[in-house]
Amino acid sequence: MKTKGRLNEFITFIPAVLLLMLWGYAAVSKIAEYNKFVLQMQLAPVPLMKLAGPVLGWLVPAVELLLVLLLLKDKFRIVGLWSSFFLLLVFEIYITVMLSSGLHLPCTCGGLISKLQWKEHLIFNAIFMLVALFPMAYTWINHKFFSSRYSPRSIYK
Repeated sequence: MKTKGRLNEFITFIPAVLLLMLWGYAAVSKIAEYNKFVLQMQLAPVPLMKLAGPVLGWLVPAVELLLVLLLLKDKFRIVGLWSSFFLLLVFEIYITVMLSSGLHLPCTCGGLISKLQWKEHLIFNAIFMLVALFPMAYTWINHKFFSSRYSPRSIYK
């Protein structure tokens, strides 16, 4: 039983570390290049982005740093994983909407990630969405199909 607990801990820890690196890197690069980040957001073909750019310039890295804190603490790690999934989903929807506009879009990502093409961004985000969901999916599958507990009532489920 002790080994099973360590495996579950490991299966949650590795995705958390990967997401920690992603969010930490993304937040620091956006803060370091704040003016460039805001300018690129303001160039997006969405009128609201011109006004929201400066606010989002601080809000997005702040949320990413909050995710880092959630992922660091065992107590909040599952919340951090779910929150990571939903933030990546928001980015995925944003990228899809921007791509469907057909306009030339500036990349608001910082650092190495800014070298990716838009379709590569979609794939990159999708992979990290799966990374964020993996511990919960593993736990659910393990509980649903491989639970070794038997009770006479289980035949009625």
